[in-house]
Amino acid sequence: MDSDIKAYDTYRNMTFGEKGMPENVRHELNIDSLCEKLDFTSSCIGRQYLYHIVCKDEISQARDNESLINELHDNNSLRKQLVELLGKLNKPDAYTITELLHGRYTDYSQSYIHAINICRWLPLVFLLCAVISNSPGQFLILLLASYIANCYLHLKQKSQLSLYYFSIPQLYRLIQTAKKVAGFSIFADTDRNIHHYINNLKELTKKLRFFRISISLDSNAAMPLFMFTELLDIFFLHTATNVINSFRIIESRLKDIDGVFRFIGFLDVICSLSFLREELPYYCHPTKPENDEKLSVKSIYHPLIDNCVPNDISISTKSMLITGSNMSGKTSFIRTIAINSITGKALNTCFAREFRIDTDRHILSVINTEDDLENGKSYFLTETENVKKVLDQAISGNHLLVFDELFKGTNTAERISINAAVLKELAGHNNIVLASTHDNELTSLLNNEYELYHFCENIENEALAFDYKIKKGSANEGNAIRILKLYGYPDYITNEAEKTRRNI
Repeated sequence: MDSDIKAYDTYRNMTFGEKGMPENVRHELNIDSLCEKLDFTSSCIGRQYLYHIVCKDEISQARDNESLINELHDNNSLRKQLVELLGKLNKPDAYTITELLHGRYTDYSQSYIHAINICRWLPLVFLLCAVISNSPGQFLILLLASYIANCYLHLKQKSQLSLYYFSIPQLYRLIQTAKKVAGFSIFADTDRNIHHYINNLKELTKKLRFFRISISLDSNAAMPLFMFTELLDIFFLHTATNVINSFRIIESRLKDIDGVFRFIGFLDVICSLSFLREELPYYCHPTKPENDEKLSVKSIYHPLIDNCVPNDISISTKSMLITGSNMSGKTSFIRTIAINSITGKALNTCFAREFRIDTDRHILSVINTEDDLENGKSYFLTETENVKKVLDQAISGNHLLVFDELFKGTNTAERISINAAVLKELAGHNNIVLASTHDNELTSLLNNEYELYHFCENIENEALAFDYKIKKGSANEGNAIRILKLYGYPDYITNEAEKTRRNI
């Protein structure tokens, strides 16, 4: 996914410490692809905000605005008006607004500002003196010197402005769009502070309007008019003072700018949801567990898997240990639960007929571990560190933990022993653990803490056939040796492997 789309989430992380979902979880659950699949937004702002709330791993305001989503679905005229307004912010330049939100421009000292304010009037003073003086020569020299000095100051501030050549006009457009959208009471009601934010940005809007005209003149190559305004600009240092004052206002009004950004971004996400749900075969809102349930789902599917086979499960006091064959669907299933928990939390939308879970749970995972050759770390050491990070956080409780075949990088006896100890500990602390494994020995070791489920397959016409349906209990056997046979391994190898397996 383009880093521009992630820019607002990066800004929130850097500025406010909103870490959200860990990077490894985003990668292991394919969050980039998920956001692309869910994206029906009409603006760059909405795209950035969608990614942010999905990755924030917190309950969003979407559930409090279901009536608005339904209204946009039912009232096509209203939705069309909103889409047209949001579409004004759909140029790639709009992604750069986040550059202004970071707020660190130039540290303008008071002495520098005073110098600018003095210099802007010197050419006029020297010009008047030259006109009324009997010996204008010295004043003309001073006029030329002051104009050259102003030229330097003008170009210096213009170079500062050039860093925000794209973001300044887009910030102006964002504020103007928010003002128009907030004119609809049904949209303004999503944020009771929006009129306050817009009102606080009136002075900034006036200054940004000037920049917009200045940049337009420059970019449209209206040379005669541009040259005249540029010479006049240098004379009075109008752009220089405007740049300084504008950046100072922006820095003092970051909260209001961010409020306007979030208002537009959230409305775009809400509008996007009204389109998304029309495309789904079915969906539901997440609900709280009933009685002693921890998790209950009906006809759940993964939105990124075409023709995904839906599944039902229900667990109460225990967590969930899944065994089964290679390629049978274990990892896809635990990802499906995690993805639905995320979208239920962020978008109040689950890809299921029923999804009951405590959505306050934060998600942690260890699925795709890779060795770190650059730092001299083996697969096992890297995985050990990853699991330790999860263990340190999960002890605080109330997490949804997703694990796929932990500690594959060590021998069988130690792998089973470590898995049993770690998974037993993590199943406590009011966590829900979804763990897949090929080690059937774990089913007896963890029977008290985990509900047992499995996936399996059949061989049809000399090929493996998977139904991708989860079943209660543990798997009886694997399919690795049969896969070797289907892929043409010599009989003496597969027969020897089967013999050894039976002896073990």
